[in-house]
Amino acid sequence: MKIRLLTALVAALMAAISAAGLATGASAEDRPSLVVAVQGNPPSFEPLTTESLVAYRVIYNVFDNLIDVDYTDNYKLQPGLATEWKRIDGKTLELKLRPGVKFHDGGELTADDVVFSFGPERLLGENAPGWPAARSFWVNLERVEKVDDLTVRFVMKEDDILLEQRIAGWTGQIVSEKAFRAAGSWEEWSKKPIGTGPYKAVENKPGEYMLVEAHDEYWGGKPTAKSVKFAIVPEIAARMAGLATNEYQIITDLGPDQLDEVTSDPNLDVVGQPVNNHRLLTYDQDHAVLKNPSMRRALNLAIDRQAIVDSLWKGRTNVPASLQWESFGDMYLADFPKYAYAPEEAARLAKEAGYNGEPIAYRVLNNYYANELPTAQVLVEMWKAAGLNVVLEVKENWQQVLMDDAGRAIRNWSNSAIYPDPASSLSRQHGPSGVQAAYKEWVNDEFEKLAVTLRNSTDPAERKATFKRMLEIWEVDDPNGTVLHQNAMFYAKRKDVKWDAYPHPYMDFRPRNLSFQ
Repeated sequence: MKIRLLTALVAALMAAISAAGLATGASAEDRPSLVVAVQGNPPSFEPLTTESLVAYRVIYNVFDNLIDVDYTDNYKLQPGLATEWKRIDGKTLELKLRPGVKFHDGGELTADDVVFSFGPERLLGENAPGWPAARSFWVNLERVEKVDDLTVRFVMKEDDILLEQRIAGWTGQIVSEKAFRAAGSWEEWSKKPIGTGPYKAVENKPGEYMLVEAHDEYWGGKPTAKSVKFAIVPEIAARMAGLATNEYQIITDLGPDQLDEVTSDPNLDVVGQPVNNHRLLTYDQDHAVLKNPSMRRALNLAIDRQAIVDSLWKGRTNVPASLQWESFGDMYLADFPKYAYAPEEAARLAKEAGYNGEPIAYRVLNNYYANELPTAQVLVEMWKAAGLNVVLEVKENWQQVLMDDAGRAIRNWSNSAIYPDPASSLSRQHGPSGVQAAYKEWVNDEFEKLAVTLRNSTDPAERKATFKRMLEIWEVDDPNGTVLHQNAMFYAKRKDVKWDAYPHPYMDFRPRNLSFQ
């Protein structure tokens, strides 16, 4: 009887533990779900539709690239969907695919999917939905060809020393050819594209949330979260309140003012750091007042960038030497001139340009970037002190910010170093195939020619000299805009969520970077 009683007690205890979700070997349904409160989401799960800070964090978890990047080790390249690769010549790279990789719909990855991902129906064709992205990221790509079921070759039009970096970067994500064709249209495909990443796209409710669920056959290990919801909560105060009550387990885009409040709560942690992304301004060279380059120089000289970093960021980020990052290694221009703060010179240049106080519109969003509005308000006062009549215009969306009309003059933006080379930002985003040219904000003939040289040259000395001259044009001779500061991304999280932020805007919820205590 004692044995039977003991057995019954043990059985009851195990049942109670199991009911509480604490039993060893819990089922997939017992895994925690994660809710991340964000200030905005991308329009879709398809990476070719947008490149933005909000897209990086969601889409990175849905897709894989052939080559992966270790963001904790200075952007070191490592195997992804390809286990190895080798150069055939300066134009050609051969990659061996990882066998047995499963797509979200159960299909198996083959070379045909890789060829299709970069092919004329999705990316390279002039009528392909990805053509705008291809012109920026893959202007030199001639073709991707199948060698056998698990081997592919990338063939470029010219020698390309950055080919491996491009394959590992944005728009290098691999999709399922079969699923793409079955979707029937680009619109339907974009709602739930099929990749190989740790989470599969489930639902996108614009203005509310994006939901992804665990892909348990993920080649990198079973995801540790059952699902991840990226819930849009525009106000930081609401994100903070939800974190305190465990409605959200991670929140994004903290300003320095919130960091002490978070760390004072024993249940919460702060993670984050300056990232390989710079906050910057861009100028429309066709604006009636800004046609004269001296006016754009005046705008740049009137900005006290260090004061912005010290006051609004409490010194937690830095003012870089123009549009570059130290991760560029040998291409980094350590001796490039630091920014000058010279409001008197700014006023002199404006007077010399014949400026008579005409209003200059400055278009911003409502804190799409952390500290966006406070920074904009400070800038307006700095310009005012130099006699520049800049008028702040808060817009609802990017379409309104970028609208090509007579009022477009100054706008907010940011640039990321997708890979550690100046071509990743300066050539790609401001060159002949970049965003600036596409929106007809700024074109400079010398700069465009240099952008091609920077992209195609294999001579390190020539590339470095080219890069320096491009920076001189971009911010001094014919200013396209200016860098304000290196962007810093801070997140608050529950302490029982073991997750770390990279020095890159991606949020990685793969098993290697997410666990629960």
